[in-house]
Amino acid sequence: MLRRFSTRRVIGLFLFDWLGSIGIVILATYLRLGIGRVPMLLSDLLEEIHIPVRGLWAGLRYGEFYLESPILVLVSIIWPFFFVVFSVYDGRRNGTLMAELLNVLQAICISTITLAGLLYLTYRTTPRILFMIFFLLDVILLLGYRVGLYFIQHGMTGQMRKDRRVVIVIGAGQLGQDVVSQLVNYSRTYLKIIGYLDDDLEKLGNIFQGYPVLGTLDQAEAIVKSHHVEYAIVALPMRAYERLVEICETLQILSVQVHVIPDLVALTFSNASLDKFGGIPVIGLGLPGILGWNRHLKRIFDVLAVSVGLIVLSPLFLIIAVLIKLDSKGSIFFYHERIGLNGCTFGMWKFRTMMEGADQLLENFLEDSPNLKAEWDAKFKLKNDPRKTRIGRILRSWSLDELPQLYNVLKGEMSLVGPRPIVEAEIRRYREDISMYKKVRPGLTGLWQVSGRADVSYKSRIGFDTYYVVNWSFWLDITILFRTFWVLLKRKGAF
Repeated sequence: MLRRFSTRRVIGLFLFDWLGSIGIVILATYLRLGIGRVPMLLSDLLEEIHIPVRGLWAGLRYGEFYLESPILVLVSIIWPFFFVVFSVYDGRRNGTLMAELLNVLQAICISTITLAGLLYLTYRTTPRILFMIFFLLDVILLLGYRVGLYFIQHGMTGQMRKDRRVVIVIGAGQLGQDVVSQLVNYSRTYLKIIGYLDDDLEKLGNIFQGYPVLGTLDQAEAIVKSHHVEYAIVALPMRAYERLVEICETLQILSVQVHVIPDLVALTFSNASLDKFGGIPVIGLGLPGILGWNRHLKRIFDVLAVSVGLIVLSPLFLIIAVLIKLDSKGSIFFYHERIGLNGCTFGMWKFRTMMEGADQLLENFLEDSPNLKAEWDAKFKLKNDPRKTRIGRILRSWSLDELPQLYNVLKGEMSLVGPRPIVEAEIRRYREDISMYKKVRPGLTGLWQVSGRADVSYKSRIGFDTYYVVNWSFWLDITILFRTFWVLLKRKGAF
């Protein structure tokens, strides 16, 4: 009852997405074949007034393409795979319509890019316009279906609204109010919350989260009968254990379906699970970090993405290397030891952006300037670092000096997304949080980089790293990567 996506809804959405995408491929193929014939009269007219358009439509007018069966097989495999990876059918990650639509859109984009890459290696004759038609129609169909479903649910008839399930919340404390807030956000229209029951007399008649406190727990029987309550959510604090047992027994006698929310907010982890041991319910908190198949999936994605990136960016590497050599004396690359997975040190590579003997220069600058020393102690960086070269300032402002770390990612020392790589001197500042940091590979980009970078306090950086480790998901990695491109364009906090 509390899950936003019921089993029936999940199965229905999965089948619609899967079969709908296959159908869209077939439809896109027929539309592509027909498009070439549509503009013939128009193109002839444009050419009469000396506007050349033959090159644009030549392939569509005179070429023929028939859909290969392996393309259908690829779509039938790729789409379900990425839709599951992006948690499209997980109600916990799709709390609002906008969140669900963005999640579906990202899954479609990655699926289409993957299909295009595979077809480039196999069926190169596949027209590019076919992908455009397929992508647009797939987005319209899958997103439009969800929008339509949303408005159908919100445009229910009076009878359907009358048939909604009546819910009452036992406990008007902070936990109970949080429960109501989540129900309002996630349950959409199939629940009708009537209010709270609470033994705190000062709360009687008050409104919390838009719903009143109807009475005390002793009045539960009368209120349940008068409002025809079907479901009760018990959200009492741990100190009220005896009352919790009593109210649960009372509600079950009244044939009310009871859901108990344990007052264990401090023990809430993303990997937590509910299990049974000899009939006794047990909450397993799980282990923080990226484990099992998730770690393998993240590594496979890193290798594939970096392999393509190194090939595409190789000309840029060469240009930057030449500019560095022409600008100042010294090596092209800068090598520095950082702390990685399980606390092991590794050599991180960057393009050199500073003068030779930068470490000695830093000591001299910090001795001569108390302001610079205070800035360095606070952030381990200097905004106007006098050691930077001319080309180094440009590379830093666009974060291009970080590109050689793609090699570290390929070697398995780093990941595309992860905590910021730290030096040994920074370990003491992480304190007990250093154990979290060591559970994953540091990243080329991460939450810190897309949340303000150098404009963020050091304490906040540590908080971002810890949050990432505890709440990791493949969807979170993709979101950070997309946000990274936007941050690079803005160049905010980069120095």
